[in-house]
Amino acid sequence: MFDPSELFALELTEQLRFILELGAAVAAALVGGAIAVRLRQPVIIGYLLAGVAIGPFTPGFVGDVESIAVLAEVGVILLLFALGVEFSIKDLRAVSRMAVPGAVAQIAVVLVTGGAVMVGLGFEMREALVVGACLSISSTLVVLKSLVDRGELDSLHGRAAIGWAVVQDIATIVFIVALPPAAGGDILLPFVAAMAKAALFLVLAFVVGTRLLPWVFAQVARLGSSELFLLMVVATALLTAFVSSAIFGLSLALGAFVAGLLISESELSHQAAAEVTPFRDLFAVLFFVSVGMLVDPAALVADAGLVAVLIVIAVGVKGVVTAILGRGLGLPSRSAILLGSLMAQVGEFSFILASDGRELGLLSAQTYNLVLGTAVVSILMSPFVARLASRLVGWVAQRASMPTTEDLGIDPPSERRRTAELSRTEAARHEHDGSSRPTVVVLGAGRVGRVVVNAVLARGFRCVVVDRDVKRLEAVGQLGATTLYGDAANPEILKRVGLEQARVLVVAIGDALTARLATERALQINPGLSMASRVRGGSQIEVLRQLGVRRLADPEAEAAFELARHALQRMGVSGPELSAILTGLRRDVYGRGGPPSV
Repeated sequence: MFDPSELFALELTEQLRFILELGAAVAAALVGGAIAVRLRQPVIIGYLLAGVAIGPFTPGFVGDVESIAVLAEVGVILLLFALGVEFSIKDLRAVSRMAVPGAVAQIAVVLVTGGAVMVGLGFEMREALVVGACLSISSTLVVLKSLVDRGELDSLHGRAAIGWAVVQDIATIVFIVALPPAAGGDILLPFVAAMAKAALFLVLAFVVGTRLLPWVFAQVARLGSSELFLLMVVATALLTAFVSSAIFGLSLALGAFVAGLLISESELSHQAAAEVTPFRDLFAVLFFVSVGMLVDPAALVADAGLVAVLIVIAVGVKGVVTAILGRGLGLPSRSAILLGSLMAQVGEFSFILASDGRELGLLSAQTYNLVLGTAVVSILMSPFVARLASRLVGWVAQRASMPTTEDLGIDPPSERRRTAELSRTEAARHEHDGSSRPTVVVLGAGRVGRVVVNAVLARGFRCVVVDRDVKRLEAVGQLGATTLYGDAANPEILKRVGLEQARVLVVAIGDALTARLATERALQINPGLSMASRVRGGSQIEVLRQLGVRRLADPEAEAAFELARHALQRMGVSGPELSAILTGLRRDVYGRGGPPSV
């Protein structure tokens, strides 16, 4: 194996060798990450493969796993700390009806399935259950990146996926607490003791975190030094992790998560997250590199059959189970399928769980290698799974549009009952309410939709709003809009809003797929309907334009136009010249058929 000190006849001190190891790991991560980005793959894959390249199982430069692992442990602490800071109980509560029972059930099914398969293949029970737990957790980073890249953060499946991922992250913490007791002979009593210690630690941390930490952070913030504030944040994360491990016998990861959770309730949480993010990212990169260094490619090839079995569970079983649970909890079929495709991989917190299991002797080197290999392959498969899900959604959409008794978009019976209750303002659609007034139908009652509703009602026109969010409907209902609870792309729902008599349909939905389906089905009901739609990106613009939508608005583009207008006006540009420039900008975004300059 190559050693650079031999090539240059260098006698490296311990400090110089450590710097060499660190520099080589970061440089390898840079190259691997750049290649992954160019290939449109998650950057985590590049970091893991960089670790494989400098690991002891591949030829060439060999890094010191132990040296890098020390800094990688800091990466784990900062990663979990950042998760705690960014964790929002309010966000979880917003999707709790679906995410909590769905994610818990999915974790249980995949854990049991993975454990049973591993036991059937001859593995020991505890080892098999740890593998099942690793397979049950998806990558929050991959989920978020996929949603951001496709502009689907505000979609039905996007919001469900974020809540689902948060519940999985919390489950990771529970698994981490459960690992040390599982490493002993008797599991039940040590587990109860560990949970009691965790509860005591949480109580003490809550008392200190709510009484002392806010005051200390406020005092440091008043000093006006960003360096001191950063030191306060990092010290809180590291020392809480130390107390968790050294005094209470819990994991460093749990302590770091709790520290972040306490800070998340502070007014300074956003600043704390901003300060620690660069350091979190650097040390987290080293963690992924250190994980990759432990992967033995030759052993993975030899165990390709086992890896394939685990891939089927992590991608196939988990994806299907998630989709079924999402559908059963009220998502339309298309959103449930997309939700399943998003969660169908193994993520970064599984690496932490597998690393802890290996250190505790619960996982052998072979099994650890299997988990890591499965994670890497499953993340690599994510784009292909997403494309497959999109095709399946198209097929489901075609079937849903066919005149059959089975409408895959209709809510289950329990949701139908809720629809009847929540559509109480639908009674306003009777003749005595003046339904002959010009009507505007708005699909989506989010921020964009509410602005449209306000404008329409202010002029005295009738407005019918469709959304699946009860609170949003209640808000626009108080303004005087007629509301209807339901899926905006559901043909049955669209028939109930009176599109035949409507003058205008405004599609204010952030979910591109729902917007397209709603547009297609609305035009089937009323081909002459005047339509305006929210869009994101050139591909959605082209799709909706081909369907016949002539008024399109990209929120990001419209914000850019206003900023450009302001900048040019301040520089003295006005009149026809300003209008011509803005018209050119709009044409670049929307094409010649785009919205006129105003």
